[in-house]
Amino acid sequence: MAVDFKRQERVVRLLNLLAYSSNHPGLTPMEIARDLGADPMQVRDDFELLFLSGVGTGPGEMIDLEYSWKGVDIIDDQGMTTPLRLSPAEASALLILLDSLETMPGLVDGRAVRSAAEKIRAVTTSQAVGDAEHTAEAGVAGTVAEALAAKRKLRITYYSASSDTVTEREVDPANLFHQSGATYLRATDSGETKTFRLDRIQHAELLDVPSETPGTDFDPADPFGMAEQPQAKLLIHKEATWLADYWDIDLEDPQAQGAWLPATMRYGSDSWLVRFSLSQADRVRIVEPAGLAAEAMSRAQRALDALD
Repeated sequence: MAVDFKRQERVVRLLNLLAYSSNHPGLTPMEIARDLGADPMQVRDDFELLFLSGVGTGPGEMIDLEYSWKGVDIIDDQGMTTPLRLSPAEASALLILLDSLETMPGLVDGRAVRSAAEKIRAVTTSQAVGDAEHTAEAGVAGTVAEALAAKRKLRITYYSASSDTVTEREVDPANLFHQSGATYLRATDSGETKTFRLDRIQHAELLDVPSETPGTDFDPADPFGMAEQPQAKLLIHKEATWLADYWDIDLEDPQAQGAWLPATMRYGSDSWLVRFSLSQADRVRIVEPAGLAAEAMSRAQRALDALD
């Protein structure tokens, strides 16, 4: 599921406005807008939205405030201006999110992200976030965060959706990044740099062995390194052009005539491309490489023969 960054940004803005107004009584909305570097009309709209917000919808659960252009009075903030107390698990998850945000070029200020991460590490406990005594509570996210901070190897149990298999691997973690609503761990596995989707790591164990940081460069604009992967020529059915919204498929001419449209797609392995085409058999046909097109046709025919 894709992350709704606009909604998250609005929530952060509203909470920031509530906390600032509560801590600076007597300021007018114009002064608050000036201090926050916000548009005055946006601040007005946000106060109206805050008035309809709360921790619930029942009596005593709504934010209560009064505002006019002469001033703002926060009567009941429902505790939303109280400093957060994070558990080790929550702090570890937040640190992972901050690490992934730092890999999104142009989305956030990298200095602000690093500053926030340093503050969380400093105030969480006297020990590092993800310390061994908290590993079970923090789960996979906490263990990965600790491995990255301590530069140690990980033993992971990983489910691969492409091959539908579960394997155990020892990896050298390098960094985290966020792509299309999911967080990924980039690590070296048997000398090869790979990516592992964090929610598919079923178990992670911190090893008492220093990790070896992958020597390959990381490009946030191309985190999976697809630019260096082989390119296939495909035919996409005209009623399935929506596939290009979910996969890295380039339609050569979306307005072309005919039932099938030429397209290209980069792929990581031959077996994956064949499985992908078979899973979309009525929508996708491989044209090149010819060998993979023949393999897909052969496997489809064997499946049909087995039904006879």
